[in-house]
Amino acid sequence: MTQKKPMIAFRNAVIGYGKTAILRDVNLEVHHGDFWGILGFNGSGKTTMLRTLLGLIPPIKGRFDASGTRFGWPRYGYVPQKEKLDAIYPLTAHAVAQMGTYRRVALLKRFRRASDEALVRRCLKEAGALELAHKRYSELSGGQRQRVLIARALATEPELLVLDEPLAGIDISTQHALLELLKKLKEEHGLTILMVSHRVSAEKGLFSHIAWVDQGRVEAGTAEKMLAHGVVGQVFKAEI
Repeated sequence: MTQKKPMIAFRNAVIGYGKTAILRDVNLEVHHGDFWGILGFNGSGKTTMLRTLLGLIPPIKGRFDASGTRFGWPRYGYVPQKEKLDAIYPLTAHAVAQMGTYRRVALLKRFRRASDEALVRRCLKEAGALELAHKRYSELSGGQRQRVLIARALATEPELLVLDEPLAGIDISTQHALLELLKKLKEEHGLTILMVSHRVSAEKGLFSHIAWVDQGRVEAGTAEKMLAHGVVGQVFKAEI
């Protein structure tokens, strides 16, 4: 039986900015249905890796391949760190979630389809944020903002959901609630998920695979293998 083509693949890649290498010898494959944790300490190069897999910067050397099921590149749903969206703008949660539908608006088309409105409400509901729709984003708690940003990502109707430090700056109970939400979304939508984090313990039960980013290298493998031995297992034991 022929193995399906990976959605994302780094092959002997060197990634960085211009001629400055941040990570070397990057090799990993992301397949449909995987839940990857991109883990490492702050400043280890996780953001550089994230920008490369989103297609924002090319690898310096080696190969980076991305393949979606319908349009060549996978359709991304991106959840940035909640601080990246300036909360001073007087936007409602609904307006923020609605941003995810903008790709559906054809050039020069000046009206919004009823289907887009239905999509926004459905995504807010799936993210547990429908009751927040008419509240200002600036008035929401950290966990509530994260739910709204997840709704915005779902509104892109993604094949690949990418989250950048979604648990940063929120309390433990809210972290667990968001992790349960991601688990539910993966099961119900069959999403492939990549989540960047500098932590290990809270999320370890969700990951099918882990990429550990540290000291200019990326060590990648199944979560079972990565947590059983080596530096990731040591960090996990230290956290508990």
